[in-house]
Amino acid sequence: MKHFLPLVEFHVTNSCNFNCTGCNHFNNYTFKGHQQWDDLKHIYAEWAKRIDIGRYSIIGGEPMLVPDIKKWIVGLRELWPDSDALILSNGSHDKKFDKHFFQILKDTNTRLDLGLHNLDRLDSVMNMVLRNVEHPVDITRTPKNLQDIPGFNENWKSSYQQIKDASWPNCDTVDHWDKLPEFIRKECAEIHNFSPAILAEQRKNYIIKDATGYIVHIDQEDFFSTPTFIERPDHNNFTLHNSDPVTAHTNCYAKYCHYMMDGKLSKCGQSVLFKEFDKQFELVLSESDRELMLSYRELLHDDNETVFDQFMKKIRDPIPQCKFCPESLEFKKISAGPGKNRFGRRKPNGS
Repeated sequence: MKHFLPLVEFHVTNSCNFNCTGCNHFNNYTFKGHQQWDDLKHIYAEWAKRIDIGRYSIIGGEPMLVPDIKKWIVGLRELWPDSDALILSNGSHDKKFDKHFFQILKDTNTRLDLGLHNLDRLDSVMNMVLRNVEHPVDITRTPKNLQDIPGFNENWKSSYQQIKDASWPNCDTVDHWDKLPEFIRKECAEIHNFSPAILAEQRKNYIIKDATGYIVHIDQEDFFSTPTFIERPDHNNFTLHNSDPVTAHTNCYAKYCHYMMDGKLSKCGQSVLFKEFDKQFELVLSESDRELMLSYRELLHDDNETVFDQFMKKIRDPIPQCKFCPESLEFKKISAGPGKNRFGRRKPNGS
């Protein structure tokens, strides 16, 4: 009997050309390495005999940096023809986004989801999409409740404090906005481009539907959460959190994003990316924590039925390695760019 997983992320590269602080795949650092479809296609063919997937995403890093990304798109669709399929990209590689690439996406019914991670990038990404889809197009916006944006209240308070004159009253939450004098609200909006209406409009996402019915999503949210890694500036290296695993798991927004990397299935990306990152960078851990980190065992396509069933039965539960992630998440505004974060001591034998 096949097992069913609602969501699986296929990780195809550690590399990204952006530097988003708080990236939960650690791609803001000079994290290297990608996978090739031809090396893994026979393994994923065996996986397709054992699991059904509700939705899969092709992710990185930045998937468009992978030379054989088209093979991944076509190959995964052939193995899981009935799944919802996405590829997640930052949309910055204009030359790779051509009409032929978009035709592959359409032929395989693979939706393109573009994350800006920087509101200033909207025009360039929108123009790229409009060059490659079939016109006429229908563009709609998804409503955005500011209170639903993680960490919005904290960022609202901080942003207003930077704007306000010493004589102005405080406005600690968006709910206090209407209580401000009209002249303050007018100055905030017209001079500082700051008001609930402006921020809500900025953070609406776009849904672009072309003449053939193909859909592209553009995600404008520009908040990332507390980094999993803790930088140690005095030593130019990293350590991990020491959390209560159950609490960290409860508050984790990625706990049900199960992960395929190197032909192996894991509960989440962090459980395997910790080990991968440690091969390239210096992670400072106690002997017991290092042993715990390295002890996580992914599920293999050829594991016996007993191992397979036990793994699947517990895949949504906390694991001991959850202790390495933060117990609570603080979301902060980011403005991603192409300059890489060079922090961290690379190991001499790192990739």
